[in-house]
Amino acid sequence: MVLSFEFVLALTIVYGTNYMLIHLEKYGVPVLGIEILAGMIFGSFFGVLSPATPGYNLIISLAALGLMLIMFDAGLELDPSLLRDHAKVVSELGLMTFLVPFVAGVAFGIWLNLSIFAAVLIGITVSTTSLGLVHPLLEEFDLIEKEMGQIILSVTVLNDILSVVALAYALALTSGQIFQSVASVTLALVFFLYIAPVHLSKWLSSLFQDTIFHHTVRFCMLTMVLFALIMEQVGIHAVLGSFFAGLLIAEISHKGHDINQSMRPVTNLAAPVFFFFVGMQLPVSEFPMDHLGLIGGVLAIGIGAKVIGAYIGSHWAGVRHDTEHLLVAAMPGRLSISVAAAEIGLRQGLIQQPLYYAFIILSIISVFLSAIMFRIYAPED
Repeated sequence: MVLSFEFVLALTIVYGTNYMLIHLEKYGVPVLGIEILAGMIFGSFFGVLSPATPGYNLIISLAALGLMLIMFDAGLELDPSLLRDHAKVVSELGLMTFLVPFVAGVAFGIWLNLSIFAAVLIGITVSTTSLGLVHPLLEEFDLIEKEMGQIILSVTVLNDILSVVALAYALALTSGQIFQSVASVTLALVFFLYIAPVHLSKWLSSLFQDTIFHHTVRFCMLTMVLFALIMEQVGIHAVLGSFFAGLLIAEISHKGHDINQSMRPVTNLAAPVFFFFVGMQLPVSEFPMDHLGLIGGVLAIGIGAKVIGAYIGSHWAGVRHDTEHLLVAAMPGRLSISVAAAEIGLRQGLIQQPLYYAFIILSIISVFLSAIMFRIYAPED
C-alpha cells in the first residue's frame, strides 16, 4: 500500500486560516472563538475547505478526535474533592445554576412542540458552564487560591458533572437498547465518581502512576480510545468514554492539571480542527432568518436563566456580594460541553439544523459576554 498525502492541503487550510486570525487574541477573543470564526469565514462563507477538498475525510476524523480530547480534558480538570471543601454552599449554588436553566430549557423545548429528548438536550446545553473558560479567568485575576475562587471553581465543577450525567442518560435513553445503556451509564458513574476515588484510588495509583508519568501521552491516548470504544460498543456515545477516561486518570494520578498540560500539545493538534468544523456548519451565507425567534429564545434562556439561577443560588447560600457578582458573570459562559452536546444531538438525529445553529451561536456569544463581565467585576489588587 502506498501512503497518500493529499490530506496536507486540507490541514494547511485549517491551521493556516486559524493562524491568520490569531492576532484577534489581543482584543480578548478566545482561541476557541478564533477557530470557530475561521471555519465560518473560510469554510462556510468562502468554501475554501469543502467535502470536495482532497483529504476532507481526514478532517472529519480529526475533528471527531478533537471532540474526544476536549471531553478527556474536561474529565482531567474536574476534581470532585473540591466539592467537599465547600459542600453546603457549592451544592446550593450548583443546584440552582444547573436546575433553573435546565428546567427553563426543557420547558422552552416543550413549548416549541419538540420531542422530549430534544427538549432535554436544550435543557442540558443551556445549563452547562465551561470549566475551560472559568479556570483561566480565575488564574488571570489570581483568584484560584482564594475562597471566592474556590467556590466559583467548585460550582463550575458541579455544573459540568451534572451536565455530563444528564447528557449520558439522555443518550442512553435514545439508544436502541435502553435498559442496557442506562445500566451501563449508571455503573460507569458509580465507578468513576465513587468506587474509583474512594475505594480503588490507592491501588490504581500504585499500579499505574509510574506509567502515567513516564509514558503520559501513550497511556492517556490508550485509555481514552479504549474507554471510547467500550462506550460505543454498549450503545453510549464515545465522547462520554473519553470523559470518564480523563476523570479516572485525574483521580488515580492526583495531578489531573499536570497531566492536562502534558496532553495539551495533542489536544492543540486536533481541537482546532473540531472547532473549525463547527464553524463550517453555520450557514453564514444563508443565515436562517426564518428561525430568528428560535435563536433568540435559546439565547435569552441560555443567558438569562443562568443569571437568574446564580442570583437565586447566591442568596440561598448567603455568599458575599463580590462572589455573587463573579458567579453571575461566569456562569453563562459555555465552551466545549455545550458544543459537544449540540454536535451529538445533531449526529444522533435528536435535533435539527436550526436548533444546532442556535446552540453554537449561544456558545460563541456567551464566551465573549462572560469574559467581559468577569473582567468588570473581578476585584483589583
